Amino acid sequence: MSQDNKRTKKEIHDQVNLLISKMTIEEKVGQLYQTAIMGEFDYGPAFEKNNLSVLIKEGRLGSMVGPYDNKVSEKLQKIAVEQSRLGIPLMFCNDIIHGCRTGFPVNLAMSGSFNPELVKESAEVIAFEASHSGTHVTFAPMLDIVRDPRWGRVVESPGEDPYLASVMAKSWVEGFQGSDCSDGNHVGSCAKHFVAYGAAEAGREYNTVDMSERMLRQIYLKPFHQAVQSGAKMVMSAFNVYDGIPITSNKFLLKNVLRDEMGFKGVTVSDYTSTEELLNHKTARDKKDVAFKCLDATMDIELIATSYSKYLPELSKEYPSIQKSIDEAVYRVLTLKYELGLFDRPYSNIHPDFEKYFLLPNHLEVAKKMAIESIVMLENNGVLPIEKTKNIALIGPFSTTNRLVGPWGGKARNEDCISVYDGLSKLYPNLLNAEGSTLKTIDENMINEAMIVASKSDVILLALGEDQYESGEANSKSFIGISDAQIELVKKLHELNKPMVAVIFSGRPLILTPLIPYVDALLYAWFLGTETGNALADIISGKENPSARLAMTFPYSQGQIPIYYNHMRTGRPLDDINHPKNHYTSRYIDIKNQPLYPFGYGLSYSQFTYDHFNVSQDILEDQGFEVSFEITNQSDQDGAEVVQLYIEALYFSVTRPVNELKKFKKIWIRAHETEHVSFNLNFDDFRYYGYPMVNTTESAEYYIKIGLHAEKMIFTKKIQINER
Repeated sequence: MSQDNKRTKKEIHDQVNLLISKMTIEEKVGQLYQTAIMGEFDYGPAFEKNNLSVLIKEGRLGSMVGPYDNKVSEKLQKIAVEQSRLGIPLMFCNDIIHGCRTGFPVNLAMSGSFNPELVKESAEVIAFEASHSGTHVTFAPMLDIVRDPRWGRVVESPGEDPYLASVMAKSWVEGFQGSDCSDGNHVGSCAKHFVAYGAAEAGREYNTVDMSERMLRQIYLKPFHQAVQSGAKMVMSAFNVYDGIPITSNKFLLKNVLRDEMGFKGVTVSDYTSTEELLNHKTARDKKDVAFKCLDATMDIELIATSYSKYLPELSKEYPSIQKSIDEAVYRVLTLKYELGLFDRPYSNIHPDFEKYFLLPNHLEVAKKMAIESIVMLENNGVLPIEKTKNIALIGPFSTTNRLVGPWGGKARNEDCISVYDGLSKLYPNLLNAEGSTLKTIDENMINEAMIVASKSDVILLALGEDQYESGEANSKSFIGISDAQIELVKKLHELNKPMVAVIFSGRPLILTPLIPYVDALLYAWFLGTETGNALADIISGKENPSARLAMTFPYSQGQIPIYYNHMRTGRPLDDINHPKNHYTSRYIDIKNQPLYPFGYGLSYSQFTYDHFNVSQDILEDQGFEVSFEITNQSDQDGAEVVQLYIEALYFSVTRPVNELKKFKKIWIRAHETEHVSFNLNFDDFRYYGYPMVNTTESAEYYIKIGLHAEKMIFTKKIQINER
């Protein structure tokens, strides 16, 4: 080893090749098989209840979706290290996505913070807890671009914009891995799901995907490219097909794009049983054909399914080229194990007392800050913030519940979550409560109790939404509105003619149009995790100022879906100003085209004004443009503004989006103070896949825009770009 006790790349390379030279074909294939702990993940169409001890002892298992109990992990690792022929350690993976035991906001909410530094800090906390509880690699971040809120997994997504998603990808990967993912405080990061899974037709889970290569490259690949550039150790394939071929066997994507173009040298892993789903897609004859096609596409680890373990030894005898592919895959897996420090310290992160590293005060502090910066204020006519002397009637199915972790919550527990009631009761001595309805049902007794409680209040605070497990994997929905029972409750309370504030809990954008006429203020809380009640109390009381923005567009009506800000132009755009009576335009005849709330939208208790906009006239050689302006906080309250820079191509060889986010900053501005803001735009910011399929600026004119959100621009400046 080198002097700093860390193996060099050459040392790892030599050790891995030496180890491979000693391995039997069964031991090699074993490194490409990942299974789960019996009794914890005992489902899946291809799951088989093998004897784990025998598999590990014989070297026929390389990694696992890890157990919760470190005593189990230690037992299994000891078998691998001390009883198998070559002593190759196991690698434990886990779905630690938006929190280990300390629950953080769901990913869509974190992305809406527009605060990459805080997201990175949150990922570091998550990695610390995960690494101390036996996890070596987390199956995160999820980087699927999503434009359809009916899809349940929007909750795990960074949203609809490729630039925002790429910025967050960098923060998550760097936060999880740190500068050294073998240091005992960090974990390897697995970017998922490669690729275009979020474009499932009709928002239906596991459904087919069909898109152009230009759309794939311009939108869906970008956050994965950033994850690779940021050093992600693993990439997980998606369930869907692309160009008619399932991703797990898609050589164009896994080898040509991911490995050759992006330069990814790490490990690929299939999603749960997704290799053998080639049989359902009818792109493979049998499981032997599955194994051949997936390995040929450079799929390294097969998760749960067993086509590799059953058929690769046989295939290696029939096809000499398969032997080389197996060795290359094993090389990547063993290299990762060395990089994780498993060969040198196989038990270092398997702490018997692992729970003492959970829910530490500094972890809760970061979780609370992340929750505060994830709450979006969508409406406010002045009722917020609420003075602490006010009588508040807290009503609704989310008023006292602690079911606030959100789906894919890792090891976080509902019982650790601070409810809305518990959070508010610390600040508001005159807090009243009645549930009023359940999530889906209502009765006269519940309504009557709520009316009595609300009649004694100064302000009604509604806690509404959908259950945490109505979003997440396999939880697509055809109706994404608030339930009739909750709307009925709101209408009844409205008869009291008191100010009403609604707080919405959900893992996806909901249709809020029926609710808006009845409320004076609206907060979107998503699922905020462990510190939910405390974070909301600080926002509602004015101790903290809302600063989050929407990472996904909110539809006005379900009939608009899919709806997203960076859509393409149409040949007959709706132009209400110049041609208000033109019937033959791209529009609905019953509702407006615009969403209820666009991407990037969010309100603050502060009021900001923009001035002195300037774009540098001189093109700095190979540096682009400097865009500058000033922002003044004209209110009496300190606050943060999310400044957003968009571009628009005025002509190009192919149609381009009406707006493209290229830069953003979250800036804290004290009351009545002014901040100077500047962005540097380089020529890469203007590139797009034109015709032919070349990433270029082309010689064209562009608008540079500064916007409050994707549909409201404050400044616009035309510039000329010469092709590069």
